[in-house]
Amino acid sequence: MYHFNTIIMNQYLNKIALTILIAFSAVSCSDFLDVVPQDKILESQIYENEAGMQNVHNGLYLSLANNNLYGQQLTMDAVEILGQQYNMPSSHNKNKIASYAYTESSPKALFSSIWQEAFKTILYTNKFIESIEEHPGIVSQDKADLLKGEALGIRAMLHFDMLRLYGPIYKVSPSVLAIPYYDKAITTNQPLIPAQEVMTKILADLDAALALLHKDPVLTTGRFKATSDFDANPYYSMNRGNRMNYLAVKCLKARVLLYSGDKAGASAVANEVINFTKSNTFFPWTPFLEATNAANPDRTFSSENFFALSDYTLYTKQRDLFDSNLKDSQIYAPVLSRLTAVFESNDNDYRSLPSWKVPVVGGKTQKTFFKYEDVDEKKSLFRLQIPMFKLSEMYLIAAETAPVPADGITFLNTLRFNRGLTNLGAAVNVTTEVTKEYKKEFIGEGQLFFYYKRQNSVTIPNGSATSGNLTMGAAQYVVPLPDAEINFQN
Repeated sequence: MYHFNTIIMNQYLNKIALTILIAFSAVSCSDFLDVVPQDKILESQIYENEAGMQNVHNGLYLSLANNNLYGQQLTMDAVEILGQQYNMPSSHNKNKIASYAYTESSPKALFSSIWQEAFKTILYTNKFIESIEEHPGIVSQDKADLLKGEALGIRAMLHFDMLRLYGPIYKVSPSVLAIPYYDKAITTNQPLIPAQEVMTKILADLDAALALLHKDPVLTTGRFKATSDFDANPYYSMNRGNRMNYLAVKCLKARVLLYSGDKAGASAVANEVINFTKSNTFFPWTPFLEATNAANPDRTFSSENFFALSDYTLYTKQRDLFDSNLKDSQIYAPVLSRLTAVFESNDNDYRSLPSWKVPVVGGKTQKTFFKYEDVDEKKSLFRLQIPMFKLSEMYLIAAETAPVPADGITFLNTLRFNRGLTNLGAAVNVTTEVTKEYKKEFIGEGQLFFYYKRQNSVTIPNGSATSGNLTMGAAQYVVPLPDAEINFQN
């Protein structure tokens, strides 16, 4: 974490909520409350009523949507470049990242910004958690539990992704010093701790979050529908699919357990989530006609998303990264033969049809990425959404961790059926097929690089060539800590 002296840190903590409130007041959305920012708002004033507490809580999600976090770099940009999802030849302005040249100035600055924004958001999250505890009675205990549970899940997720990005290859070196873990809004830098200790703290936060979220309305009414619980206050009972809800925390726990090597634990949690979806209609597979609708394609399979982050600048990023009018040295697009190989020459795959098209403008002859392109119907619930945790990942985890290969193939076939594909045969290799599905399923969502790192894959396809692989190891998988962090650790 970046160093602040005590006076500056205290000023920062007192002002951070105001900063979020000002940003928040500029957002027009039904699930965000309007705020009239003042020049000076003390913490006691911010937390003097329920609306103020809700506003600061919403600020957590605005922070997560920052370009240096899940609004861009940790979903569709930097980590996807590391996963070789795009063609980044020597002429491309992001080639240094695609080449894992972490010591070059541009990558160093980018990954320093990601680190800084993540730990700034962790600091803000910790301050929010502490403020709830310091101001009892503002909201009912059930509401306070819901808010705190979400915040703990967010804190765990941010630490986990910093571990995945900057930490060692866990499968190889779990005892190596990795990152600090901040569970308090403190003014001093914390020491690096071993990766396995970070993992223990992440899991503890997730279990604490689940205990607090056990009455989450998402379990009784699903992603968007209001409920009479929590006084029918729409802030608590609606749009649970845009929050770090109980099921999202479960999905994160399954992801964390698998990364730690606990396949049995990951399998149990993934199957728990899958069985929940089978017992109700809250998270159905997205039908073909909705995924591929000509005017309003649901390219992110929104009905399957347990948590999707709202990003009100999403279409600006679509234009800035993927628009066909961009120069070849700027656009994020794959080598066509690589994309064809990913989808196994099958354009009937629901993930291929609406998200990858040869554009009619811009002079591009290869397919470009349309996953986050806007739709005609501006009231569509799936607009402006970036998937964070979704049903397909639970099926992939269940497949990968199934003790019997036949069961793994059954999970894979369920996913494939709901993506327009035929069943796999009984003799296929489950790991090979899981890898294929990760390549298809998470484009623009930031998971493939972390999948390769978790597996410690010694080679991965070279995204900037029509054929051939890149040799991978710690030098490629482990992003160095920012200089500022190293200096304060020494």
